[in-house]
Amino acid sequence: MDENQVVCGCYNVKVQDMIQAIKKGARSFEEVQKVTKAGTGCGGCVESNKVLVNELLAKY
Repeated sequence: MDENQVVCGCYNVKVQDMIQAIKKGARSFEEVQKVTKAGTGCGGCVESNKVLVNELLAKY
């Protein structure tokens, strides 16, 4: 997984930003979303990022 991959173009959120949010205590997509703002712009990335966050939560 490329940690520099942009997963939310509206806010330029990268995989590494989500990982940092999880490492700092986020335990759900909604909590990661609050920290990173991912998916709060146009909303087009919400479904794919829910899957990604669940994968990251299992890993970290």
